Amino acid sequence: MSRRGGAARFSTTSRRAEPLACAEVPRRRLSYLELRGFDTLGGMPNHRRQDRAPVGALAQLFRRFAAPPVALAIVGAFSLACDGEGAADPDSEGPRTVTVEIVTVEPKPLRDSTTFSGQLDAEFSVVVKAEIDGVVAEILFEEGQRVTVGEVLIRLRNGVQKAVVREAVANQALAQQEFDRTARLVKKNAMSKAESDRVAAELEVSKARAARAKVELGRTELRAPFDGVAGFRMVSPGDFINDETPVVRIDSTERLKLTFEMSELGLRVARVGALVEARVSAYPGETFPGKVYVVSPTLDPATRRVVLKAWIPNADGRLLPGMFAETDFELGRREAAITVPESAVVFDRHGAFVWRVGAEDIAERVPIQSGLRKGGIVEVTMGLEAGDTIVSAGTNKVGEGDKIVAAPSVQTGQASRATEPGPGGGEGT
Repeated sequence: MSRRGGAARFSTTSRRAEPLACAEVPRRRLSYLELRGFDTLGGMPNHRRQDRAPVGALAQLFRRFAAPPVALAIVGAFSLACDGEGAADPDSEGPRTVTVEIVTVEPKPLRDSTTFSGQLDAEFSVVVKAEIDGVVAEILFEEGQRVTVGEVLIRLRNGVQKAVVREAVANQALAQQEFDRTARLVKKNAMSKAESDRVAAELEVSKARAARAKVELGRTELRAPFDGVAGFRMVSPGDFINDETPVVRIDSTERLKLTFEMSELGLRVARVGALVEARVSAYPGETFPGKVYVVSPTLDPATRRVVLKAWIPNADGRLLPGMFAETDFELGRREAAITVPESAVVFDRHGAFVWRVGAEDIAERVPIQSGLRKGGIVEVTMGLEAGDTIVSAGTNKVGEGDKIVAAPSVQTGQASRATEPGPGGGEGT
């Protein structure tokens, strides 16, 4: 048996040993049962002896030493000697080489926030009703139409009201003429002061009656109280309605009110002007920014929670009143935070650390202090500086003093040296 270059090969036609390359040995450890299946070479078919010659060689070692524990120890040592990636050459002197993914640390803005559940409501919302009894004569809007303040939506029959207005206007004109004649007579001292006062009062009464008649006529027209969107109409032409009959709902949606609650522990950060971001299930991955405009001056005694409201701009009308919204409430912001992928952080009994690529691409163990964790990103408050290069994936393969080789990028085939940290897709920590 020869030991040139590692293990030995046993010929299937003789008992002479031939050199066996490490590449021919299976990468996994061989179990005792596998060895027992090939311990007799003479009774094996030729093709099996040819295909599994390396295993037969190991079986010869097993038979020679006779004791299973000794044979398994030899197999284990053989496998370790032939282990592949990351193994150092026994004839060379130098660090072990490992291939991993790396990333360059750069400062970037980081927003610290917490999430509350909330609801979106219209800035203004009203169900339009008539002020007087009447019969619907015309419907002047379309469902879903955007309306402006003062726009006529529905007109009731108004023949009686128009007649009353004409009567009141005529009486006002008559009273005005009588007042003018009285004024001329008073200048000539041809009329008493009392009679002059009575005529002046009648003129004012006629004016008031005319104004009231015009108001009654105006009540036959139902107008939009503010800019908004008309909903479904609830009446039809010819319907008799009164002041309790709903006609149409109008919502102002140019901006929406986001209402949410937080516990009394959050009072220290609950303030007017705080920034929020709303997320709705209808638009996954999108956020809608807003700002708190009011904080409740009291807590709800039943829940011990404080209510906050924020404005959410909605000029494009994508958001609708009544939507449920997850509200990200900003607690703080750092404009130049050092962040790393979560997969780059390793833990042991001494605490958290990362593998930094140092001079000549040698791995260095760097203890860190972490801050905010969010979305696969970890803030590093101490231990790293902008421009440092660290191992982002494959940290379990790295040891102190190993030589780091960047893994090829899948897209470009170049070294994977990212410039922005993100969630790692490697083997984890």
